[in-house]
Amino acid sequence: MTDIEKQIDAAYDFRGHVTIKLKDGKTVEGFIFNRQFKNPKLKRDNFIEVVLKGSGDKAEIDIGTVLSVEITGEDCAEGNSYANYLKKKAAEAARKP
Repeated sequence: MTDIEKQIDAAYDFRGHVTIKLKDGKTVEGFIFNRQFKNPKLKRDNFIEVVLKGSGDKAEIDIGTVLSVEITGEDCAEGNSYANYLKKKAAEAARKP
C-alpha cells in the first residue's frame, strides 16, 4: 500500500471532513465516502468519492492526481457509539419512577 493509499484509508475511516491536496495545486474539502484501489474485478479503479463541504455535491477524484490527504475537520460521530447509546438509555431508564 502506498503512502497516499494509507492517507486515503485513514481519511475514509475518519468520520469528518478532510482536505485533499491535488498535484495541480488545487484543494478539495469534504467527506470521503468511498475509495477504490486496484481491483481486477472492476473496470475502473484508483479513485475516491467525496461529498464536498458546503454544497453536498459529490465528486470523484482520480487517486493519481492526489498529492496528500489531511484530516482537518472534527469527527462528527465521536461519542456516538452503540455502547454510549446503551449507557444513555440505561441512565434515562434509571431516572424514571
